[in-house]
Amino acid sequence: MPVKITKVYRTFDEINKDLEILKIERDIAYLRFKKDLGEAKDSLTVDNLIGETPKKILNVVGAFSGPLKSAALTWLFKKIF
Repeated sequence: MPVKITKVYRTFDEINKDLEILKIERDIAYLRFKKDLGEAKDSLTVDNLIGETPKKILNVVGAFSGPLKSAALTWLFKKIF
């Protein structure tokens, strides 16, 4: 069980100083939270979730033409779905 240390204040200036420090620490924690939340939102884009694989597959399939392209797309959709 942790030992709780009680601080004894002798003046209101000491209290105000500690309150100011706590306010600054709270503000810093809030700004870090906002920054982390923004980074999390940015990392959840479609490109990041799916990656480059679909683009590469479409580039390969795009190189085919006519019936070969239809067969490749049919095979691809059967594998995906």
